[in-house]
Amino acid sequence: MNIGAAMIPEFDMEMAGTRKVLERVPDDKLNWRIHEKSNAIGWVANHLADIPRWIEMTLEEDSLDVEPVAGQPYQSPTETTVAKILQLFDNNVTTGRELLANVEDAKLFEPWSLLKQGQVIMTLPRLAVIRTWVLNHTIHHRAHLCVYLRVNDIPVPGLYGPSADEAPPT
Repeated sequence: MNIGAAMIPEFDMEMAGTRKVLERVPDDKLNWRIHEKSNAIGWVANHLADIPRWIEMTLEEDSLDVEPVAGQPYQSPTETTVAKILQLFDNNVTTGRELLANVEDAKLFEPWSLLKQGQVIMTLPRLAVIRTWVLNHTIHHRAHLCVYLRVNDIPVPGLYGPSADEAPPT
């Protein structure tokens, strides 16, 4: 079994949990912000839907310039309904999972770079990029979204066991 295929159970578990959280977001809260300096729920949800696509960018490109000197900066999608966000997420998960399942081990140890205006911000092996910028980054923003749900009194789904909203009363 290759390394990418060995990551599939974890990928599937984290993506299933992320989908459960995204499903709880109400359309009428997409523009809600916890603070004026914070991103809206809709931005976080769109960002979460986009992150699995980074597997494709990581495995099929040698770098990503988030703000190229002669081009458009990288932007998260801006879907305006939860249904569209979920569709985007599902498509990106399907593509990312297939690529992860079939990637050759040697490819995962090749360097990949994140750039801004042509300047290297970081270079890591592709495996570390997928672990950090896909899996860990998803978990981070999923937790971020769970806080937004809680503050809006929207039941938070259990991820690694029941949440306070799903636990049986004691």
